[in-house]
Amino acid sequence: MTPKVSIVIPSHNAMPYLKDAVASALSQHYENLEVVVVENASTDKSAQWLHTQSDPRLLVVYRTELQSAALNWTQAVHESSGEYVKLLCADDLLDPEIVADQVAALQAQPTAVMVASKRRVIDSQGAVLKRTHGLSGLKQLEAGPAALKRCFLAGSNLLGEPASILFRSTEIKAVMPWHATWPYVTDVATYAQILRRGDVATINKVQASFRIATTSWSASLVGQQEGQFAHWQRSEIETGFVSLTSVENIRSRINLKLRTFARRVFFARETRKSQSKNFPKD
Repeated sequence: MTPKVSIVIPSHNAMPYLKDAVASALSQHYENLEVVVVENASTDKSAQWLHTQSDPRLLVVYRTELQSAALNWTQAVHESSGEYVKLLCADDLLDPEIVADQVAALQAQPTAVMVASKRRVIDSQGAVLKRTHGLSGLKQLEAGPAALKRCFLAGSNLLGEPASILFRSTEIKAVMPWHATWPYVTDVATYAQILRRGDVATINKVQASFRIATTSWSASLVGQQEGQFAHWQRSEIETGFVSLTSVENIRSRINLKLRTFARRVFFARETRKSQSKNFPKD
């Protein structure tokens, strides 16, 4: 039998996107699968909709008390029972082959503790904003320090959001909880801890969709992007796991500023579009 895979979905007020996220998880071309939703005290009828679902592969944990996003992500991982774990944010999507391809990659690369695929970027309506994103400059198998250094030099999380990643369960659980000091880097800061335990494999295919919307958690943090990434990077370099030369430090800061500016421009444009749609017409 193929190894069991757990797709865990931490959710809070995620409607209407939650329906599509769950459907994309259950539509995987992989048989030995469970999908675990941790419903975090939502007030938007998420719980009511989940109660109507009958797929035996779907397990829902209902919380009555709200907890932070990082704690909800942590609980979702701990609720899993698979040999491999993927965390899917409730507004993102998976392509049908991602789990099968990523399991095969981890089986082929025994030193890898995680595997990353490329992703596309979509807007709140599902329109594609960028057809391929991530993994720039990364090899098919990259040592942990080298992969993290690539992220520092780019001023960005090249590995991608959790939808793009599959972890060995023992490795992700060993480094829990998810990073909470700087929320903008919750994902990549946690990857940094896993990468101390082994390599990362990569798949040069777009296999997930990351949604950017003005109502998303990432949108609420956009003004803090540069500062939080810089503070986290400095804390990692102080541990000695990754080192940068003075020239590399300058390159890293420039790329971080450029990426921060680009993201702010994007969200400003999306906010204007959203406001124009909602503006009353005479």
